[in-house]
Amino acid sequence: MTVISVNRIPANRNAARAATPPQGIPVLPAVDINYGTVTFFTPSGHHNYWSAEPDLLVDALSQAVRPAQWIPEIATLVVTVAQTGVRTGRRLGFRLAAH
Repeated sequence: MTVISVNRIPANRNAARAATPPQGIPVLPAVDINYGTVTFFTPSGHHNYWSAEPDLLVDALSQAVRPAQWIPEIATLVVTVAQTGVRTGRRLGFRLAAH
C-alpha cells in the first residue's frame, strides 16, 4: 500500500512564499474615458494612472462580480467578471502607466 500526502510542507519555505502570486489591494477606481486617467485610493494614499484602454476598463467594471484589485508590483488593475462555467469568474488585467 502506498500513501501519498498532498499537504506536504516544502523543505524550503522561502521557495513556497516566492511562488505565491502577488496579492491585490481592493480598490474602487474612477475612470475618465476622455483622458484615460484612472484614480483610486489605497491604504498608502491617492494614486493617479493612465490607461490605454479606458473604454474596455469601464465595460469590465460595469460587469464586475468582485471589487477591482490593484497589484502594485506589476502595475495592473485586475477586474473579475462573470464567465459561464467558471465559478470564480474570469480575471481581466489592465496595465496602468504612471500619470
